[in-house]
Order: sequence, then structure tokens, then C-alpha cells
Amino acid sequence: MRITPRQSKIPVGISQCAMGDPVRYNGGHKHSKVCTQLLSQCFEYVPLCPEVAIGLGIPRKPIHLLVDKAGEPVDAVRVVGVEDASVDVTAPLRDYADSVVPQLERVRGYILMQNSPSCGLRGVRRYLDNGHGIDSEGVGLFALRLRQHFPDLPMEEVGRLNNSELRENFLTRVFAYDAWFRYVEGEEGDVIWSEGERMPSRIARIIDFYTAYKYLLLAHNQEATRELGRVLADSKSMSEDALALAVRGRIMQILSRPASRKDRTNALMHSQGHLKAFLDRREKAELQQLIEEYRLGRKPLSAVLTLLRHYLPRSPNGFIHSQVLLAAEPAELGLCDFH
Repeated sequence: MRITPRQSKIPVGISQCAMGDPVRYNGGHKHSKVCTQLLSQCFEYVPLCPEVAIGLGIPRKPIHLLVDKAGEPVDAVRVVGVEDASVDVTAPLRDYADSVVPQLERVRGYILMQNSPSCGLRGVRRYLDNGHGIDSEGVGLFALRLRQHFPDLPMEEVGRLNNSELRENFLTRVFAYDAWFRYVEGEEGDVIWSEGERMPSRIARIIDFYTAYKYLLLAHNQEATRELGRVLADSKSMSEDALALAVRGRIMQILSRPASRKDRTNALMHSQGHLKAFLDRREKAELQQLIEEYRLGRKPLSAVLTLLRHYLPRSPNGFIHSQVLLAAEPAELGLCDFH
């Protein structure tokens, strides 16, 4: 089995103002060229503006998060008018988020506008009823409700995607989440099977998925990846649905931690180990030196991956051929650098 990128664009939800649509409270927008010019190469957007959808209009009076006191949990908030706290849109925003769940079942990621009382993912300012800001511990109510409905869905804020490393991490998570549904859940996609091979059972597909992602997961978090391996080794003690949820959740959690150079080097060395028997002395030395140059920050990851893929056909080992780590990374697809 080999997991390949989707041939069509991946559906991803997005705050509508990031598309350049004038839907903000002041009649403006927050157009993101990174989203519309770069990531649109692989994403098919589903744009939504929850504030407009609940009838607040354009332009409109601003709203903010209201709490009774500092330290309140993120879900202990109301969303009210800044000028008139009697304008309470808490229930409408929550109900709208619930209503679009069927529409968003198909999305494989979500890009949300930062600092928004409806869409902010982190650090949203919260206020007391006297109008004084109390902390920046809030989460936009629409975003919070989506997270409750889709706990494993890759989410990121528009502004953070300007950072190439955070953008690469988001792309990695979206690609993995999409691949999970295409392969494990049996959605129509571009999974390549061996000639004459029948689709394995769902549990077998879960194990295959983990196997294909193992070295990429090791590049993000070695300890958590080994723990996931132990969960799979004890898979017979869990129901099929429970196993699927547990494995998917752990995979997405592992990938949410950006890969470090140290852990990536470790994963590359594991990959090298599968090819050693098929390389001569000069080739082994060249590959080992290139991995060391990457570890020291002197060579890009793409250089190592290119050489590993060059030698890959020599090995008959299906495990190393299945490794997603050796597939084209976001940087190689031209999705990380943007000017």
C-alpha cells in the first residue's frame, strides 16, 4: 500500500474575511495572499462568516467576549455587544456552529481569523461587564464549538500562516487528516494497492496507516510515536471505532508538534538503515554525510529526501517504500516560501 496525495484540491474551511470579502464589522476585510494565492494551489475553500450568518449585518456594532472574572474556563463566556451588553449573540453563534456541522464534515482543515470573538483560536481578549479587559485567554465561540465537534481537525489562524514553519506544519496535518479519511475510512481517493490486492479490513488499514506514517511521526515526537505503537499492539482490547478514534487523535496530536531537526535526523537515519544493504561504500558515505550536513543546518531537508528517493527503488522492502516521510514535503511542493 502507498498513500499518495489527493489528485483534486483538499476542502478546507476559512474565515470569509481572509478571502478578501468585506464582511468584517467595519465593512472591511482581512485578505490573506498566503491563503488565496499560495495555499489555494492545493486547497478548495469553504468560506464562512458566522457573524454575518447570524444576521449581524455589514457594517455592525462590534462584539467581544465577556466573563464574570479572571481565570474562567474558555467555554464560560458570553459574546455580547461592546457598546450594549444586552446584545447577546452567544446562543446564535453556538447554534450556527452546530448547524454547519454537516457542511463541514467534508473539510480537512480550517483557517480562522485571529483575535476574533467568533473565530479566534487562541489569545482572544476577554472583558468584564465594566468594559475592562481582564485577560487574553479566550477562544472565539464559533472556533471553540468547531473544536468540540471536530477535535482532531487541523486548525490554524490566518496570521500564523505567514510563518513558513507553521504553514508547513499545518499543511502536514491537513495532508495527513485527508489521507486518513481516504484510506482508513474508505473514501474515494488515490490510494494505490498492489496488483490483485483486496481492500484490507478497517483495523488492518489503521495499522497500515500508522506504519506508513511511522517515520514522519518519529520526526515530530519519538516518545509519543512509540506510545502509539504500544496502543496498536494492544488493539484487540479495543473496539474498531474506539481504536480508530484513539489512533487518529494521537496521530494528529503528534503532528501538531513541529518536527525538530534532531528528531528529523533520527527518522532519516532510520530510513538510511533500510537502504544500507543496497548501497556501495561510496554511496553509504555520501548519504551519511548528507544527513549529517542536514543535522548541522548546512543542507535542506529536500536534499536528503531527494537522495533517499534516488536509492529507494533498489530496496524490495515494502515498509520503506510506504513511508510518507519520503514523499514530497510541502516545501518541495513550493507551498512554504512566499514573497
